[in-house]
Amino acid sequence: MTSILGNKKVIVDSDVLIGLIHKDDSLHKRCFDISKFLSANGFTVIVPYPIVLEAAITLAKDKTIRRPDLAARLLKDHSWLGGDDIEWEGVSSLVSRLYSPKTSKQNSPFDYYLLAVAKLNGIDLVFSFDSFYRKQGLRLVEDIIETSAE
Repeated sequence: MTSILGNKKVIVDSDVLIGLIHKDDSLHKRCFDISKFLSANGFTVIVPYPIVLEAAITLAKDKTIRRPDLAARLLKDHSWLGGDDIEWEGVSSLVSRLYSPKTSKQNSPFDYYLLAVAKLNGIDLVFSFDSFYRKQGLRLVEDIIETSAE
């Protein structure tokens, strides 16, 4: 019997980092509620540093956010999370194979980077609200919370 919770590893996207640190973000409460679930259920949370950089860029430069102070805090507080047993070799070549110049402008190379790390490491759960990952065969954490509550 396979657990709906998978291998208990979750990779985190930048929308979540922004939602956690920016109290006025529309995802703030959902991010905290899901974070509590992950902690209470013993998940290993992996935040690759390039994703921290993506979130910091958005916090500092997005026209609607403009919070370089939060970008600085994120860079200081989250310089590295998880990943001691994560395979990094081969990520760049997989990103280049997965990424298509015809992709939606909503999907950046950072999204493909996160997808590549997940695929190379057998991680099927992503803490994100972006349906792109679902279309690529990953499961959103929010989906398993809803499934496990049923």
